[in-house]
Amino acid sequence: MNRLCRSALIAILALPALAIAQPQPNPVAQPPRVTSPEVSADRHVTFRLYAPNAATVTLNGSWIGATNLPMTKDDKGIWSTTIGPLASQLYGYWYTADGVRVLDPANSETERDGSRYNTLLMVPGPEADLWTFKNVPHGTVEQVWYPSPTLKMDERRMYVYLPPDYHQNPAKKYPVLYLLHGGGGDEDAWTTMGRANIILDNLIAAGKAVPMIVVMPNGNATQYASQGFGLGPTPSLIQVNAPAPNPQAPAAQAVPCQPRPAPAWEGSYTQSVVKDIIPFVEKNYRVLTDRPHRAIAGLSMGGAQTMVITNHNPSLFYYIGAFSPGGPWSEDNFNEGLDGIAKAGVKFYWTGAGDTDICRQSTLNLEAALKARGVPTSYKEIPGRHYWFLWRDFLGDYASLLFK
Repeated sequence: MNRLCRSALIAILALPALAIAQPQPNPVAQPPRVTSPEVSADRHVTFRLYAPNAATVTLNGSWIGATNLPMTKDDKGIWSTTIGPLASQLYGYWYTADGVRVLDPANSETERDGSRYNTLLMVPGPEADLWTFKNVPHGTVEQVWYPSPTLKMDERRMYVYLPPDYHQNPAKKYPVLYLLHGGGGDEDAWTTMGRANIILDNLIAAGKAVPMIVVMPNGNATQYASQGFGLGPTPSLIQVNAPAPNPQAPAAQAVPCQPRPAPAWEGSYTQSVVKDIIPFVEKNYRVLTDRPHRAIAGLSMGGAQTMVITNHNPSLFYYIGAFSPGGPWSEDNFNEGLDGIAKAGVKFYWTGAGDTDICRQSTLNLEAALKARGVPTSYKEIPGRHYWFLWRDFLGDYASLLFK
């Protein structure tokens, strides 16, 4: 072997050793594993966020007093705080890190309230049993597109809940509840925030509710579909704002519901419920179309819309529900509409509000007007503000009364 070949062979054999001898770059440090939130048996909750470079981190949530709660950082860069005990409930929460609102990266459960996103916290217990996911037969939720000539749109989207046995009993027809969301929400609100499908699943499985179809439209007349579903930009919610979670102290209550200008009826969303949505549902689903098998209810803005729809159509629904309804609406036919409902007769007109609800007084005013006309009704008041803690509970009570 000549000298040139020997030199090349030696160089090749030396490559691994040379490679091993070279200094290696430091591996990227992996962040520590974080468990958050951690719920103890006594319902204290520990929240954690890995943010080693943050100067300040606070916790915010939808329970009373959860505004910028301070968190402390350990030597690993993990911020934490423990609060409680919290009542059994479904809450939303988020962090503020150096002034920036962030979700909890350790928790994949989230909720969307209009354009606002929160991380979800479920504190289990008897009070939250109705909206706790259980091993029971489950219905389905369809995202349905329908034409709306009233709103001059070729298609709009709504959610439709079908009870667990809908597809197993092709000859069976079902009663229908039209369920309306509040200001700032959309067709996704009653399933994402209100957990309506889980509530109905649990009520039906327990024999507390009649199997029913639940129709959840988008109450924002300018939108064809809700935000956040990859459908492209949707018209902004310029006419409504979602209610804040109201974590402030009682002294910081918002302005109570005030009388509002009379809403237009012709060409409005409320008219489209009657002229577009109900005919579509009765044509495309196996529903009972007589009045005793048709119900409507709504929360806040949706409660006001419920009042407008039923006042203009007093013989259309046999069950009416107003959950913290916004208003009272000062339209000319308000009293005339209630007179028409009393004359047509309803099985029940359900009302409810929270004890510190900004719409408590307007709900009490509606209840008094109904009682003065002899309309079958009752008023439920539970502790709470103008938020989903109330309305999930109200849906459970109201749905249990329907179609019996």
